[in-house]
Amino acid sequence: MTALPDIPRLYTALAEWLACLLYILTLRRRFGAAVTAVVSGLVLAALGAFLQLTGGVPLAWWIPCMAAAVALMYGYLCLCCAVSPRDAGYCCARTFILAEFAASLEWQLHCYLWPARGGGHPLALALLAAVYGGVYAFVYWFEFRRVRRNPDLGITRRALFSAVVMALAAFAVSNLAFTQKGQSTMNVFYIRTLVDLAGVLVLSIQQEQLLEARLHRELEAMNNVLYHQYEQYQQSRESIRLINRHCHDLKLQIAAIRAEKDPGKQAAALDQMESGIRMYEAQNKTGNPVLDTLLTAKSLYCQQHDINFTCVADGHLLDFMPTGDICTIVGTALDNATESVLTLADAEKRLIRTAIYAQHGFVMLRFENYCETPVALDRDGMPPRGYGVRTVKAAAEKYGGTVTVHCEEEWFILRVLIPHRN
Repeated sequence: MTALPDIPRLYTALAEWLACLLYILTLRRRFGAAVTAVVSGLVLAALGAFLQLTGGVPLAWWIPCMAAAVALMYGYLCLCCAVSPRDAGYCCARTFILAEFAASLEWQLHCYLWPARGGGHPLALALLAAVYGGVYAFVYWFEFRRVRRNPDLGITRRALFSAVVMALAAFAVSNLAFTQKGQSTMNVFYIRTLVDLAGVLVLSIQQEQLLEARLHRELEAMNNVLYHQYEQYQQSRESIRLINRHCHDLKLQIAAIRAEKDPGKQAAALDQMESGIRMYEAQNKTGNPVLDTLLTAKSLYCQQHDINFTCVADGHLLDFMPTGDICTIVGTALDNATESVLTLADAEKRLIRTAIYAQHGFVMLRFENYCETPVALDRDGMPPRGYGVRTVKAAAEKYGGTVTVHCEEEWFILRVLIPHRN
């Protein structure tokens, strides 16, 4: 068969750049849109110039030049994406094989349709735009949208090693025939395209497994939070029952003392003690026994740890919720707030405010805690790795509710809005 020309180096540079750009548009970016665009333009120019200048190097220098191009891709990802070096290495392995497949497929179609035309012909450029646009649009639609919803890859060393080995194996096998001159036939292009496609599929399956594993870890963490909240509720209910019994015993003791003696000062002290007991019994009486239990337990905890906790709540608004969901939403939100303020050295800044009230046919649950450092949020508006907030969100969504998080004037504010049900 007639030997065919190899892929133009600028085509390869564009394929590699576009593959990297997919991840940059998907993951959290380190810079704003303007800076990212400038850096991307410089990288495209550098990558194209490097591959074009090294297109005629001897075979012995071919692999080092490809390694340098991959290193440039890796640096591009590290510079523009706010990810760890390990995550960037995994993305680089995937983008490299994806670029190899896109470039191989496009040039194979080019050689099949117009083997005598160069890469600068208008029809060749139109085919380039169609194939690259189709491949990268499909990959983004089929796979990268899920990565965009969960931008924290959390790649392990084992996953990185596997991805690099598979990428190198696919690249070596697909380019084996090109190590001998005069072997660039259509059959060789078929083999290269199929092997690169297999590499893309294998790495996609690996990423699917990584996403599934991470989802299982998140679900396990959320289940642990739910179990902890329900267990804590059971313990708090028993503790409050004992406290109420002690309060009743104290009142009986006070009545007995009054029956025996009645000095003026002692009577005043006893009146003050009884008034304090009534105030204690009256606090956190929201009308919902589950909410009363949770709020009383949190109040006791805050008193023990020098936390100023204030709450205004209409518990009847949550009567439609089962015990588990009230524990999940209220208990988890307050746990997050107490854990946050306990990190503050100044006890006067350990402030938590909670309110539960009706608002235009909805139930608003608002949790605020003082926060000196603003919390970074991901694309979904959630704290990264914030399993507690995600647990609250999952519980609220069962009732068609929404959860919003933001920082405002050194306050971390969590709002839960749920349609009211009678």
